[in-house]
Amino acid sequence: MKRLFAVLLLCATLLPGQALSQAGSPISPETRKELGDFFSPFAAANMQGFGQKTLSDEDLLHFAVWHCIMRADPSLKRVNGGNDIVIPSAVIDTITQTVFGRTIQKHRKAQYVESLASGEAFVFAQVDSLRPGEGDTFLAAGTIYYTAAGETIDPHATRAQWKRAGADVRVGGTFSGVLRRTQGPQAHWTVLQYAVKEAS
Repeated sequence: MKRLFAVLLLCATLLPGQALSQAGSPISPETRKELGDFFSPFAAANMQGFGQKTLSDEDLLHFAVWHCIMRADPSLKRVNGGNDIVIPSAVIDTITQTVFGRTIQKHRKAQYVESLASGEAFVFAQVDSLRPGEGDTFLAAGTIYYTAAGETIDPHATRAQWKRAGADVRVGGTFSGVLRRTQGPQAHWTVLQYAVKEAS
């Protein structure tokens, strides 16, 4: 486990090009998009690094709230003129169980009311490499990007495509994660460890 965590920290320091050079086989466009969508809420929520033993209930709630803000389900109730969203604790639990494989031990309330308007930069992530880890795990490494709030861009596009479109997209840092892929008809990724390094 110590060796696995050391590899994770090393991946977090890699620049995108370096990560790709060690990845072996390239990632398919479908997997790259899927993992970009998976890690973007981590970037938007400004999640700090964690392991299974250091991930707190506060971290789980913070992530799930941002997940709902980024991908607001139309079925969730809006209040305050549509500016706020009501998130039942059951929705929080569904998100954290899917992403982290666990739920909050005890909720402080039955539902959470959160603002949908952030007014901040648009932050997202792209995965640059994915390779086998120990056992049934995978090691992912990628880049966190940001652009001005309100600017319309394709978060799955390349830097060259953003440049041609005249978009001002900047690097906010790099990240890495230890993942596991669940089996079955609704297979999905769960994260076991996460590390992030801000751009210098």
